[in-house]
Amino acid sequence: MCPNGEDGTSSSYLQCNSWSQQYVSVDCPSGQVCYANPTNPDTIMCAPPGSGGVPSAGTCSGHTAKCESPGQSGNYFSCEPWSGQYVHNECPSGLTCYDNQDATGVLCQ
Repeated sequence: MCPNGEDGTSSSYLQCNSWSQQYVSVDCPSGQVCYANPTNPDTIMCAPPGSGGVPSAGTCSGHTAKCESPGQSGNYFSCEPWSGQYVHNECPSGLTCYDNQDATGVLCQ
């Protein structure tokens, strides 16, 4: 669970240690913060600040990604595999997002 039940404010979260039955603090990957997982109650997901899961983008698995508006902006959704949720991402400044040929990833050009 995210500390104090607040989304997007902490870079760490509490996880139950199955051996000790105690909560321990775990850090999100660098630059990410804790959010409640909207499709899996009582679990969390880590994502860049201001993003969180995007339920309207659908569910996902693995390391997939898709453009929000192919060829029109640099915004895209990338899969957070543990949560099965897409999160917002952006191509580097000045680049535009294009879906790859098999629709499993994006190219920033």
